Amino acid sequence: MHRTLLDLGLFQIHSYGFFLALSFAVGIWMAGVRAERRGIPAERITDVSLVIVLATVIGARALYVGAHWSEFDGRFWDIFRTWEGGLTMYGGAVPATVLGMWYLRRAGVDAWRAADAIAPSMALGLGFTRIGCFLSGCCFGKPTDLPWGCVFPAGSHAAAVFPGQSLHPAQLYAAAAGFLICGALLVLDRRRLPRGSLFLLFLALYAVARTLLDLVREYDATAYPIASIPVTMNQWVSLAVFLFAVGKMMRDTRRVAA
Repeated sequence: MHRTLLDLGLFQIHSYGFFLALSFAVGIWMAGVRAERRGIPAERITDVSLVIVLATVIGARALYVGAHWSEFDGRFWDIFRTWEGGLTMYGGAVPATVLGMWYLRRAGVDAWRAADAIAPSMALGLGFTRIGCFLSGCCFGKPTDLPWGCVFPAGSHAAAVFPGQSLHPAQLYAAAAGFLICGALLVLDRRRLPRGSLFLLFLALYAVARTLLDLVREYDATAYPIASIPVTMNQWVSLAVFLFAVGKMMRDTRRVAA
């Protein structure tokens, strides 16, 4: 685990913050290039990306803090230390998607066409960000006897919960899923698909990946909205996202065929 990539005394670069910034930088650049190929000015993507970044960070942090309020008791300013981790993906993705779509429509841009341009960047960003999670020792997995299990060092959140135990590198599983989804979307984008299909495919693929990943990821009791059912909030949201994405794709496909 390397929570700090560079330490110059007063100036530090944290692993999670670095990979989060890298995901946004590379993602915005790639989305801009792809948007111009679709006849959308790159500056429009840059503008909406700022909205997405703010909505993602604020929403993801707000949901995490709300679910783990006891961790911040008496340490109000720690709420803003997002560069050290502590973001809940769906808490940021949902408001970012809604606000992004709204902003694009207000700017006179075809929102679904723009979403297709952005979709691979979102998957790529998930891949980079989860590497930061791994280096920070957050978002860890359950104990495992598999040979690629990881023992996190003392001082990490993972070690505090499972000291000396080998854990699933759930963060790296999630990173691999993000990179694979990005690659799949770029390949599928070579085909002529209905408008919005690439973004909907991203939603469906990530929903499936997140549902499976949560089977090996460790959570505290706050992650299970119904105590008697071993299904996390992320899995419930993933089900809703998957049904929405597949339902809209089927509806759009029938409309095109007609």
